[in-house]
Amino acid sequence: MTNIYLTLSVAWKEIQLLLRDRGTLALLFLLPMLIAGMMGGGNLASAEGEESSILLSIYLVNQDEADFGKEVSKAIQTIQQLEVRELSSPSEAEGQVGKGKAAAAVIIPTDFTQKINAHQSTQIEVIVDPAQPESASIITGIMNQVVAEVTIWGEIQFGVRSILENSGILAGASPQEQRAIAAQSLGVIMTRINEIRENPTIEVDNINIQGEETGSWLTLYFPYLFSGITVMFAFFIVGTMAQTLLNERETGTLRRLLAAPIPRGAILAGKTLAFMLLVCIQIAILLTFSHLAFNVTMGNSPLGLALLTLGVAFVATSLGMLVAAFSKNAEQAGNTGTIVAILLGGLGGSIPLGSATLASRAGGLRQVLAAILPNGYAVEGFYRLMAENGDVARILPQLGVLLGMGVLYFLIAVWRFKFEA
Repeated sequence: MTNIYLTLSVAWKEIQLLLRDRGTLALLFLLPMLIAGMMGGGNLASAEGEESSILLSIYLVNQDEADFGKEVSKAIQTIQQLEVRELSSPSEAEGQVGKGKAAAAVIIPTDFTQKINAHQSTQIEVIVDPAQPESASIITGIMNQVVAEVTIWGEIQFGVRSILENSGILAGASPQEQRAIAAQSLGVIMTRINEIRENPTIEVDNINIQGEETGSWLTLYFPYLFSGITVMFAFFIVGTMAQTLLNERETGTLRRLLAAPIPRGAILAGKTLAFMLLVCIQIAILLTFSHLAFNVTMGNSPLGLALLTLGVAFVATSLGMLVAAFSKNAEQAGNTGTIVAILLGGLGGSIPLGSATLASRAGGLRQVLAAILPNGYAVEGFYRLMAENGDVARILPQLGVLLGMGVLYFLIAVWRFKFEA
């Protein structure tokens, strides 16, 4: 009990000193929030820009002023990714495509509606620029989808008309009444089809190979981005802790603590506990910031997040002690700790590098480095919890490795660290 009391006393004293160091607090809290906000905001703006940007420019020539020609023309012009310019002449549109002024020209023939009503084959002509094969493929796919909708409408219209004519319901009705009855029946059917489309009885969910539901690329990318930044800056405690320990050794503070007397283990454990608490608060604030500012999901396991946060804090502070144990002076310890944090961030997978693929899953050298550095396991663990809704069982391998690394660093540091210069 005495050792526990002494450890907590050392930790409390260290926390009070840390709270007075505004420069360190800014480095650990304000700087990562600033960087995370800039990177997150940039990616969010980019994603919104992609959704609203023009994909391709096309010319549209609608020679059919009847119902189906108007509907297809309207459908094409409502596609946000297409910049549609109307022309009156097919030859003019073809000439503009030949000059490279647009990726394609869409020609709706004069008898388009007439043939659909007669249940005859018809076609929409798409003239593409051979110099843009990718664009041709995209536009052809879009037009096939548009035409498919019209085909469904035409088939149902023909079926309704055939049934009404063969059933005798229209006997004695005037042509106007026949058209009204057919249009009413068709409207009811198409309304019901649209309702089924909007609220399908059977829904299809996209899931990955591990069985988790997938979302948009931004939904998957943001948990990686913010957990990576959080983990990277958590390891900035390495330099701060190492420099603080050696500053105290150089000023004789550690010597006075030993004279108190306080066991060496209690001194190191108390300082480690104080810095661990600082890292835990840092991680909690950064993750809360990402959730509030960018709606990043925190997953369904608060216990998993808490345990992983403790694991990251323990391995980071243990590494700080290790750097202090092998440094000659406080300045060297601070510089070495900062370099270590940056290298771990870059090589261990804390920096997304513009991809939603984690370094621990990327294959090649990135995956190898992530497998031997603590950052790789930390980011993987947070990603499993946040993006894939994992529970504690899903992150047990990451927790185990982080704990093992932390114990190893701590034992080496205790064995190697000198309390007197």
